[in-house]
Amino acid sequence: MLAACAWRLSQRAVTFLPRVRPQILNPFPMAAAAGATSPKRLRVYSSAAGDADSFNGAGNGRRVGTHNGSFHCDEALGCFLIRLTSQFAGADVVRTRDSQILDSLEAVLDVGGVYDPSRHRYDHHQKGFNEVFGHGFNTKLSSAGLVYKHFGKEIIAKELQLNEDHEDVHRVYLAIYKSFVEALDAIDNGINQYDTEQTPKYVNNTHLSSRVGRLNPDWTDPDQSPEKENAAFQKAMALAGSEFMESVRFHVKSWLPARSIVMECLLSRGNVDPSGEIMVLDRFCPWKLHLFELEEELKTDPLTKYVLYEDERSKGWRVQAVSVAPDRFESRKALPEKWRGMRDDELSKETGIPGCVFIHMSGFIGGNKTYEGALEMARAALKC
Repeated sequence: MLAACAWRLSQRAVTFLPRVRPQILNPFPMAAAAGATSPKRLRVYSSAAGDADSFNGAGNGRRVGTHNGSFHCDEALGCFLIRLTSQFAGADVVRTRDSQILDSLEAVLDVGGVYDPSRHRYDHHQKGFNEVFGHGFNTKLSSAGLVYKHFGKEIIAKELQLNEDHEDVHRVYLAIYKSFVEALDAIDNGINQYDTEQTPKYVNNTHLSSRVGRLNPDWTDPDQSPEKENAAFQKAMALAGSEFMESVRFHVKSWLPARSIVMECLLSRGNVDPSGEIMVLDRFCPWKLHLFELEEELKTDPLTKYVLYEDERSKGWRVQAVSVAPDRFESRKALPEKWRGMRDDELSKETGIPGCVFIHMSGFIGGNKTYEGALEMARAALKC
């Protein structure tokens, strides 16, 4: 029998394939072949009781701590993120609430009652904690948000292969917080998405926080061991981490180049029509979120009412009404009601514009065979 102060070490090692990209180690690629070795291995283990010698000698150096028991998305993502950094790459994850053990670890997330980045303590449960991300964001941070606040630029800079002080790193850093991390912070801190007491019209249990939560061992499972719990936490880290990296790589590969295109087109809209309310995309890209953000950033007046772009499949042109907000269906100025639902010759006769193809029943989008026709449709709609 070991001494009472000894800990039981339960661990499950996972071997990883080489990195998909040279800049960032992705701790969760496809499973490696049995018996393969790798310098970067994830070990998640508990320390409730057991072998102190094994605990003290386990792993390959640094250790990151979080609590055991039921887990949430914030600490799963936080543990994933901190292992992407140069300082904590390949660190073991120790799940415990033992304060003596936590004090011995190089970083602690979501437990311990301390927020002190100088000592890499990232808890948010303590009284008086009100840390926010800044940069105009006011949502109280979770452990994921705290790790991202302090290490996000390093992670993104590696993916972009740029210095951390580059303006593109900063843009993506803010965009990832807005589109991915902030929601996890809010959900973990019990912050409603809307200021309303109305009952939701439907239930949404498909978001990332819900899916991570469902990875906890079911209460009906006879195996409630630390080993089972730690294996489930590894899956939670993999799920949250893979979706985070998908978001980062989307922003690097698609979002950032699209922003430049939308910026150029927005600044040149006066050359399209004197009203300044019609914008033409010279090449199609995801434009909606960029348009709203750039209009706010540039203090655009008047706001864009219609966006024209070529439909590569039909080789025709689309005229799309801009919505009042990114998450709203209502348009700033929908296409005229008397056009809606019409097609082809009937629509061309009604509008007096050749080449018309259709107008959607809601008036949010229409089509014409040519750029000139789509532009005339937008100009005519402005006058209605």
